[in-house]
Amino acid sequence: MGQHKLLLKLGGEALVRRVANQILEAGFDDVLVVVGYAHEAVVTALNGLPVRHVVNTDYATGMGSSFRTATGALPDSTAAMFALADQPLLTSREYRQLLNAHHSTSNGIVSLRYGEVTAPPHLFARRFFPELAQLEHGARPVLQRHTDVTTVLHFPPELLLDIDTPEDYERAKALFDRGR
Repeated sequence: MGQHKLLLKLGGEALVRRVANQILEAGFDDVLVVVGYAHEAVVTALNGLPVRHVVNTDYATGMGSSFRTATGALPDSTAAMFALADQPLLTSREYRQLLNAHHSTSNGIVSLRYGEVTAPPHLFARRFFPELAQLEHGARPVLQRHTDVTTVLHFPPELLLDIDTPEDYERAKALFDRGR
């Protein structure tokens, strides 16, 4: 990217701040942001928001280290949604749908599908935290092992955009400017 992608501006605010705001507006009781690379700048971008943060010192080893860091920092949580700060097209409406599905079902996991693709965010009951803490990469193995207790929500494929390249960022800006 040539710069820290979570600090890129969309709608006048850093991506990480935009996503945190959308999650807060959805009604989650506690928002924990796992920060790694250049964490001081990311935390600064979150100034003034009612969020907590925890530093993942092993961020370079992969996404599994973020699961370990997060679950270790949630000792009293009954469940946790794991979202990515580089998915700027999701709004409080979509995050609220995930939260409402969790509250209205006895299943332990709420997962998302964008067309044919399963991708974050996902919400896991606490009983899955030990499995999440053992992951090296994404949550797919946990999702695959527990399809019997998973509620799947279907979102439009166009909402699945994570910013990994300058082209992704340009696409996100164009979609954001058009109001999706």
